[in-house]
Amino acid sequence: MKRPGLALPLCAAVLVAGAGAVAASPASAASGCRVTYAVSSEWPGGFGANVTIDNLGDPISSWTLAWSYSAGQQVTQAWNSTVTQSGPQVTATNAGYNGSVGTGGSVSFGFNGSWSGSNPVPTAFTLNGTPCTGGVSGSPSPTPSASPSPSPTAVSPTPSPSPARPSPSPSPSPSPSPSASPSPSPTGKRLTMLGADVSTLQRAADLGAKYYDASGAQRDPLDILKGIGANYVRLRIWNNPVSGYNNKAKVLQYARTVKAKGLKLLVDFHYSDTWADPGKQYKPAAWASHGIAQLQTDVYNYTYDVCSSLKAQGTTPDSVQIGNEINVGMLWNDGKVVDNDFTNLSLLLKAGYNATKACNSGTQVIIHTADADSDANARWFYDGIRAKGVPWDITGLSYYCYWHGTMSTMASVVADMKSRYGKDVILAETAYPYTTANADGTPNVISSSQPCSGYQATPAGQGANFTAVQNTARDAGAIGVFYWEPTWYAVPGNGWDPADINGSGDGWDNQAIFDRNGRLNPNVRWTP
Repeated sequence: MKRPGLALPLCAAVLVAGAGAVAASPASAASGCRVTYAVSSEWPGGFGANVTIDNLGDPISSWTLAWSYSAGQQVTQAWNSTVTQSGPQVTATNAGYNGSVGTGGSVSFGFNGSWSGSNPVPTAFTLNGTPCTGGVSGSPSPTPSASPSPSPTAVSPTPSPSPARPSPSPSPSPSPSPSASPSPSPTGKRLTMLGADVSTLQRAADLGAKYYDASGAQRDPLDILKGIGANYVRLRIWNNPVSGYNNKAKVLQYARTVKAKGLKLLVDFHYSDTWADPGKQYKPAAWASHGIAQLQTDVYNYTYDVCSSLKAQGTTPDSVQIGNEINVGMLWNDGKVVDNDFTNLSLLLKAGYNATKACNSGTQVIIHTADADSDANARWFYDGIRAKGVPWDITGLSYYCYWHGTMSTMASVVADMKSRYGKDVILAETAYPYTTANADGTPNVISSSQPCSGYQATPAGQGANFTAVQNTARDAGAIGVFYWEPTWYAVPGNGWDPADINGSGDGWDNQAIFDRNGRLNPNVRWTP
């Protein structure tokens, strides 16, 4: 998912379906830098954007990219660079490289902003004072994709937590009705993976956050979740995050807590030091200069090491994700799908799968995209990896109705994925707000009073939406549904940005199932 912050991966910068940038033909270093600017998401009064600069030239030890806005946009937050604005003039400096430093190198960064009136493409890009003569391409505004298959250079991802995970338009989700019964489907189908991604909970606990059940009794949050039906915990893992959380040591530590509660464990490998989602898949800094051959070894060794370390302490993962929302690949640019060529991505996925099975043959491998909004996009991706011989056990999809549209569409995608590939399907992420109120200084990723048709942003609406998502997924043949960050209510110091966990806030607090005081919404529960 997108995270909170900018366009949150929250989790959470993401390009929403159909909002991807359209890349221009590569320009040589001699012809100057080339900029790809893509609005990844829009919401009332605001937007999230991702920028990539290619053909940086050689040498580049520092850089400043400048551009102008013409319609009142104002940058409010940024990640992977320092972005400032004075009047219509915006400058960004020194984001981390996504490729080799020097000729042909590239950098990517993202930001959130506010706007009024319209949101046109910015103009007059210059790099270190020199116009980017290679051209500017991109999407001024995310619009639903009509194309039956995503182009690798025209990313059609969906949100994943990163800094802001807003969507271009809250799509209606009329079916099923909010009054759908929480009881299991009469068809005999069951959800066996009733999951919660609680990746921020360890930090919350360290900061002294308190959790209360619906009656107001203070209890361990995992016990509360288990008491309302959850049986699975999902934990993301970053290679070397600045925050010191969600890394190998912390995941090993918290896995012991999870397993001691009798819960199953899904480890979500991002293969990055920060959020990975459809709009960005940054290599870990330690792997930044590695090509595809070395990256295969990196993925294998890292996956095997984490899995084996978990196994050695008696907390073998029940399942793992090889990548997070990898709509057009992972470990960009080497593992990105370009011109419909899945070769490099397939090598990385095979490395992750083989490492997992070498660690423990019974651990199930999930390959996760955010394609619940488009069967054509989902087929493009999973057909592509299947054609390259990639093995996997479970197909994972993200589904947020305000980004991915109607539940009937989601049901069609789930059913088709199950029948087409003969593999179990889960919704690896979903969530819904219980209020429009904001509990801290960071704007909520979703702030509408009715983000999806039929479901108000109220405690009852949140519970009804989650029940409907479970019922719809179950009836379509899914075996699991995971709520993304149900315990992430606003706690100072538990921010979305791993590079500034103390200073950044929580754009997801109104989608937690615990209110700003840590008390459970009694309308929410998992049902098999």
